[in-house]
Formats: sequence, structure tokens, C-alpha cells
Amino acid sequence: MKIWNIAPLALAAAVAGTAFTSPATAQNATFVNIGTAGIGGGYYPTGGYICNLVNKTRQSYGHNVRCTVESTAGSVANLRSIAAGETEVAIVQADWQKHAYDGTSVFEDIGAQKNLRYVMGLHADVIHIVAGKGTGIKSWDDLKGKTVNTGNVGSGTEATIYTAMEAYGLKPSEYFGQETKLTSREQASALCDGKIDAFIYPTGVTAASITEATNTCETNIANWWDDTIQGLLKKYPYYVPITIPSGVYQGVDYEAKSWGMPATLVSTTRMSDDVIYNMVKAVVDNFEEFKKQSTLYLALNREDLATGGKSVPMHPGAEKYYKEVGLLK
Repeated sequence: MKIWNIAPLALAAAVAGTAFTSPATAQNATFVNIGTAGIGGGYYPTGGYICNLVNKTRQSYGHNVRCTVESTAGSVANLRSIAAGETEVAIVQADWQKHAYDGTSVFEDIGAQKNLRYVMGLHADVIHIVAGKGTGIKSWDDLKGKTVNTGNVGSGTEATIYTAMEAYGLKPSEYFGQETKLTSREQASALCDGKIDAFIYPTGVTAASITEATNTCETNIANWWDDTIQGLLKKYPYYVPITIPSGVYQGVDYEAKSWGMPATLVSTTRMSDDVIYNMVKAVVDNFEEFKKQSTLYLALNREDLATGGKSVPMHPGAEKYYKEVGLLK
């Protein structure tokens, strides 16, 4: 089991722009729109960085893939959109990737999505409990009776929190004093304005929403590590223990022990091998450039691209390139 420990550095954020395309060239292009999540998290900028590399390598690699990025409700919504044939490429949490493939948990109503394919492992989504310093919240147990944001409807945040609460035998409506459904863009300001006591958010360390909260008002990053969570990790191998280091956020001068899962790029059997091959090639060949874009990727290794968070079969186009460069045998 890989244990993630993210070292502190300053956040660098950028989102991909789309290059001008002449009508003649665009007519023969393959357009790929990556479904991500809220703008305040890690998925949206990650999708942008991937698209930047894909679009920049169009001429040198001889492909005509034109990549754009879209803000969405998050992992569960992305996977439902893939199931409906509305989306072909998305960034999702590794746990909901597996549930969608098996047709379990929140995907029981639509059944197993056996055409879902793994493309690439990305950064670790660390479950942050971010609380106002005056609330006295220092661990999961302290959230009882408090006003807590558990993520917008359709997000992986919401679904993961509910899964964990089931392991405790708890219901959100009974455990929290009040549960809110704010987006990642709204939760930091709500916390600092005193409208909520805490928000729970699985995202990369130094993601914009967390950094905004810790830079704007006095906060605690609470621990979420106990026997119940350790049991959850033993049951589901896509979950991993993660330590949030001291000093990575302003005013948080201690380590917080938590857990989480890798974020992954997924597609379907409907997407051609050549398109996925060139998307993977663009990131793998330019991995150091990709990694420099954000501190989200400090713990990400080149080898993780081919294996991190893989809980469904790999897309043939991705597998072909990983084997060519020796990341897979």
C-alpha cells in the first residue's frame, strides 16, 4: 500500500486555453472535452494542464485531438454522464470509478458500466476536514451537532462522506446539526463568514478551495483517522492513508492524519485507441512539465500515471503507450 505524504510548496494554478482552429482543420479534428469538478478543487486545473499538453503536441505528434475542459458537479456526475453517452473522458475518484464499473452503491440504478476504462492515475485526493478555529473541531468526532458542508449533490465528495458514515452506522441528518450542499467555490467563504462550522472535501493538498479558507480566516485541519477508517481501508484497497504535513497551509503548524484515494482519468471503449494513446503520450512524455504546473502533483511519480488508482480495466490506447515506454510489461 502506498502511503502518501505531501511536502509543502506554494500553489501554482493555470487552466488550459484553447488554440484558434481554422474551419478546414477543425473539420477533421477529434474534439475531447474532459469532465472535471468544481473550479475550487484540483480536477478542473488538472484537466486544463492535460489539455494544454495535448493541444501543444498536436503538430509534433501528428495528431488532431483538440482538448477542452468543463467544470462539472464531480465524480459521480461525471460517471453518470459517461454512462449516458454524454461524456467520453473525465477525472474521477478511484472509489467511484470502481463502483460505476460494478454497478454498486450510487450506481445500482443504472447497472454495471463495463465499457468504462482506466486511462491515467493522477494526484491523491486527501480528505480534508477544514474547520473554523473557534469551533473546537479537531477530529471527526467533533463534527457531531455542527453545521457541516458535505459537498454538492452529485459529487464524489458527498458520496464518499456518506460511504464513510455508513461504516460508522451514522446518518448525516442525525449526526450533523445541519448539513449544507455548497459547491467547492462557495464553501471557503461560507466557513470564513461563519455560515458553516466546517467543510469536508477530498482534494489535492493545496487545492484552491482549501488554500482560500486557510489564507482568509483562522482554521483547523482536523484529523480523520480511527479504527473505523482503518477498517474501511482494509476493505477497499483503493483507499490509502495520507498525512497532511505541518506548514502546508497558513496557520496550520501540525500534521493532520487522514485518508483518501487517487484521482484518475477515465474513458470508455467508445473512445478510439489513437486518441487515448496521444493523450497519454502527451502527459507521460512531458511529465516534468506537467508536474511543475502545481503542488498538487508533488507526490506523483511517472510510474503512478500507469497504475495509480486503477480499479477497472485499462484502455487499450493507454496500455499500448505505457508498454512502449516501459511503464507496463
